[in-house]
Amino acid sequence: MQDRYGPFVSFAVILTTLAISLGILWMAPPNAMVPVHFSREWVPDHFVSPLKGVIIWIGLQLGLWTLMYGLPSLRGSGEGFQASVSVYDAVWITLTAMLGILAIASMEQALGIKIAMGSLTDIMMGGFLIVVGNGLGKLRPNTLVGIRTPWTKASVRVWDRTHRASGPVFILAGAVLVAVGFGMFGTHKTHHTYLTVVLLLAAFSWGLSWLLWKKEQRPG
Repeated sequence: MQDRYGPFVSFAVILTTLAISLGILWMAPPNAMVPVHFSREWVPDHFVSPLKGVIIWIGLQLGLWTLMYGLPSLRGSGEGFQASVSVYDAVWITLTAMLGILAIASMEQALGIKIAMGSLTDIMMGGFLIVVGNGLGKLRPNTLVGIRTPWTKASVRVWDRTHRASGPVFILAGAVLVAVGFGMFGTHKTHHTYLTVVLLLAAFSWGLSWLLWKKEQRPG
């Protein structure tokens, strides 16, 4: 198996999040409150004390770390996953960092600093899609990560062509989401842009794999 960096770097991200959060906790006024839950429009709807906020957000990161660490063992990681482990680790680190950014953005409200969470989410999701798109072409057939449709699982050739063709599309979609989050297309009118983009990408990848599989079935 390739040298692993995901467990160590992601844990370092958690420690960094903890250090920054504790710094905010130390500076926060006694009656401060921080959000730990948001509505569908990313409006805070549940607040706790900064100390509880640190415990909850760091707990979420540790839960993610535990899940990502144990998932390969639970699902069984064969040679395909071993060849794809660098992509898995990159996704692991990115997800941990996204949670960390959300945690810090939420904790900063204890200091009176309010961040547009909807825009922040679009930017983070855009960055995540760029990371995923950059790694799709490197993924080998496996039982854990990738575009796993009935047709990519049935053919290594379809798997390879689907992932290589989808990579640039994911990167482009991620760049668009980042631009939306920064308001480059005008006022941010909706907080569900990232959901629309993710659904469109899923439909694209599903349909592409089916088309490639159908093409492969035609007599040569």
